[in-house]
Formats: sequence, C-alpha cells, structure tokens
Amino acid sequence: MFDYSHPENRSPGTSSAEVKANGPSGMTCRASVATELSEPGQPGTRVSGLRAQAPLVPRPTGASGHEPYIDRDPNAARIALTSGAAGPLGGDHYRFDVSVGDGSSLLIREVSATLVLPGVHGHPSLLESHAHVGEAATLVWVPEPVIAANGCRHTHTVDIDLAADARLFYREELVLGRHGEDPGDLSSALTVRRGGAPLSIQRFDLGPNSLGFDSPAVAGRGQGVGSIVIVDPEGGLPAETVVIDPQTAILPVDDTCVQITAVGADALALRKRLDAALTHIGEPWGREPVWSAVPR
Repeated sequence: MFDYSHPENRSPGTSSAEVKANGPSGMTCRASVATELSEPGQPGTRVSGLRAQAPLVPRPTGASGHEPYIDRDPNAARIALTSGAAGPLGGDHYRFDVSVGDGSSLLIREVSATLVLPGVHGHPSLLESHAHVGEAATLVWVPEPVIAANGCRHTHTVDIDLAADARLFYREELVLGRHGEDPGDLSSALTVRRGGAPLSIQRFDLGPNSLGFDSPAVAGRGQGVGSIVIVDPEGGLPAETVVIDPQTAILPVDDTCVQITAVGADALALRKRLDAALTHIGEPWGREPVWSAVPR
C-alpha cells in the first residue's frame, strides 16, 4: 500500500494532518502501466507491466478516433483507464504510475470523466499520477474531464519526467461542478520535467475556497479550465504566442515545447477551444475538428 502520509509522496494541496486523519475513512488504491520495445532495436511497443487495483482499472485497447502524433500507428501501445467504482470520494487516495520504456510509444485514454464527490465526511480526496518517459519514447495522454462536484475537496496532481529526446502530449480539462451546480474545491498541479529540469509547471486552485478563482485572472464566469502541453524535441511548434480568441492562447515555452490554455463556458465549449488551438498547430498534433466554429 502506498504511503500518502510521507512528505515526499504527499500532494502540495493536502496537509499531513488531513491525510493521516482521513486515511481510514476512504479508499487507497494504486495502478500502473509500463511499456517497452517488442524487441530491442525493432519497431513495435508491448505492454510489459499492467497493475490494476479497483477502482483504477487500465485495460489494453485498440486505435480509436484521432490520436495526436501517433495517429493509427500500429507500433504504439494503447491503454484505456476505466473506473471500477464512483469517485474519488472524500477521503480516497489514488495513485497511477506510468513508465514508457526507451523507444516505445504509449497512448492513454479514459473511458469516462472523473466525477469527484464529497463523500459522507467531507474529507479531502487525492489523485496522483506519475509518469516517466524514456529516451526517444512518446507518451500521448488524453484524459477525460475532471468534474469537481459541489462539496468536494480534491487535489489532482500530474508529475511527468521526460528524457531529453522524449515526446509528450498531455491534455487536462477541469470542470467546475455538474450542470446547474456550484463547484467544489479543486486544486490541480501539473509538472513536466525534461532531463531532470523543470520545463512546464502550472497549478490551478479553483472553487469557493480559492480566492479569486471566479475573477477574470483565473476562470471568470467559465465553468471549464483546460490546458495542453506538447513537447517535441524536433521542434516545428509555434515560436510566438498565438491568441486564438480572448479565452484561448498558445504559449511557447521554448523551441520544443508549447502550452495551450483555454477557458470555456462549459465542458463542451472548453474542448472546442482546445481543439481549435490544436488545429492551428496542425498535424501531427491536431487536425480539423468536426465543428468549424469556436464558441464565444
């Protein structure tokens, strides 16, 4: 069982006292996936490790829909992360570990959105994801939205370590409450390192107990806040800031990394904005979406 009370393993948004006090009230689970080349020096990726502990259930799957960068590549491995139960609920602590071996390619999708619920005791919940992407490896991670239901207190952290020549596509969509519902509290932190050095770090503190979350500086009147981080050692990404519209921007980090940030009135509007920005970047990361207009 993973020790969430240890300082090195604890999310920055959850205090030691909260974790220790609330551990017995919720569920602790850990799941992992690992890939490697099918044969050394040969194309093709195989899943070399797969561990499931309900409610986190990763399953091998086939190609489906648009897949940034690796679109329909038969040499890539694909995993669908499913949920075996509702949650996380208040007091739950989840951890998901990903290891993409040297030269291999992995696509991770989710079957459904993550609905974070408060539970009966009002305790905080925690979902930690850690990924290591090896030399000349590619990780494409396309989660479904994280929905902060009214009354929840959730910390969501994603920590990704890249080798110097690794590729990454990571999308994050945060939704403030269900339809017609006031949001719960959601703290989301994304850290991407390359060669051990920080490359892209961002954090959103959203919800009624986060000062200024509904101001124009953060979400404003939007219900959805999202971002995409693309890392490609070969470059070819936008070199200057591009403002797609007043609520969507493409921000270059360096010659090999860009971050897209968007705010939407709801989950669908947010996804349309992110897709419109990917269309601007073009292949192999984005393609023309089924809709042509960006919501206002």
